[in-house]
Order: sequence, then structure tokens, then C-alpha cells
Amino acid sequence: MRSTLFFIIILLIICGSCRKSSMKDYSLSQEEYQKMGIPDHNRVWTFNDYSKTFGALSKLKFNKPFALPAKDSKRSGELFNRMISFENMSLLQDESIPLNEKAHWMKGFLEVHGQLLDIYTNIRMEKLFYNRELIDINIFGLGVAERMFDLAKEINESKDSKDINMQSGYQSIQMIYIAGLKDILENQKYTSQYLNEDLEKLTDSLTNSVLRNRDWMDSSATINIKQALQVVMDSTSSEYIKNRYSTLNELL
Repeated sequence: MRSTLFFIIILLIICGSCRKSSMKDYSLSQEEYQKMGIPDHNRVWTFNDYSKTFGALSKLKFNKPFALPAKDSKRSGELFNRMISFENMSLLQDESIPLNEKAHWMKGFLEVHGQLLDIYTNIRMEKLFYNRELIDINIFGLGVAERMFDLAKEINESKDSKDINMQSGYQSIQMIYIAGLKDILENQKYTSQYLNEDLEKLTDSLTNSVLRNRDWMDSSATINIKQALQVVMDSTSSEYIKNRYSTLNELL
């Protein structure tokens, strides 16, 4: 009995490893991407760097749809990490820049997140090829929305006249955040498209984010989130995800 159990465990480990290793890496080298006009990934990026990158990757996606920078790739993993790096938002830590200027600047990262989703989603494919990348892009989007919301809270407490003029946008930021949560949960119910470990990583990020922000959520927001959580719990076979979202549901 003990040897049978050991054999089953080994088989599951091998199957999981095979599934990962079967994901072929068709991405290009760093040098090839740079020849296309994509900036160096070893430094913090500006919006101009993102613009160059998205222009190049849009063309690449049309001609070679499997050649985009890939998560954990030896050839292009560092470039993919740069595209979703929160280090690119380090300007938020610069206290010499007015809050209202930071707010206008941060709106650009909503567009960055949207463009990343567009580039890595191919509606012509029945199965997502970039499923692992899309998980990390969604986590990046959550981080963008949270940082925008944190900035909005600072603006709400500011006495600067330019900041006061922006305070009416606080509710819009809340709506953007809730809409982002619902979009992620909507996609998370398609469990067959993703690896369990990636879905569990996304579950942790989303749960922690909601717990940090639940105090300001009204009944309408919590009802919407709880309904979306229940759909995921009904769809997944992961006990980890079920338990995490069940606990979150009770706390909302």
C-alpha cells in the first residue's frame, strides 16, 4: 500500500514536470528584440519605451504569434519581467512631484495593462498559448489599480487646489478597481486554460488585495465580488482556491 502511494506521488510529479517542459519556448533572443526597436530591459522604462515595445510586439504577433517574450524563458524572461515591473512606477516615490501630476501619469499604466492583455491574447487560438504570461499581467493590473487607488486617497486628503479639483474622480478609481477584480475572476473560472499553481498565485494576489481594500467597499461592490468568487469556486477543482475564496467570501 505504501509503495503504491509512493508510485502515485512520483507519477503526479512527473506529469506536472512534463506539462511544464512541453511548453516550448519560441521566443527570440534579447538581441533580436532590440533589433526590432525594443529597449534594454536592464533599466527602468518610460512610456516611450512601452510605446516602442508595443509597436514592435504588435508586428511580431501578426507575423510570429508564438515569438512574444515569455515568462521564465532563458531567452526572453527578463524582458517579460521588465514589461510588468512595478519598478517602472518608481516615480510615485518621488515626493518632489505634485500628486495631481502623478495621477495624470498613472493613467498611462491603465493603458499599458490593457495593451499587454491585447498583445498576449489571441482570439484566433482555441487554447491560450500565453496562459502563464496572462496570469502575471493580471497581477500587474491589480497592482496598477491599487497604486492608483492609494494615490487617490492621498489626493483626497490634500489641501492643494489642483488636487482638490481631482477629488471628484475618487469614485471612478473605485469603480476601475472593482471592474478589474470582476474581469480577473471572470477569466479565472476558465480553469482548463491555466496551470493550477498559476491560478493559486493569482488567487493569493487577488485575496490580499481585496482584504486591503474591503473597508471602503459598499454593499453593491461586495455582492458583485461575492457572486464572482462563487462562480470560480464552483468551477475549480483546487481545494486551495476554494478555501481561500470561501474565507474571503465570509469576510466581505
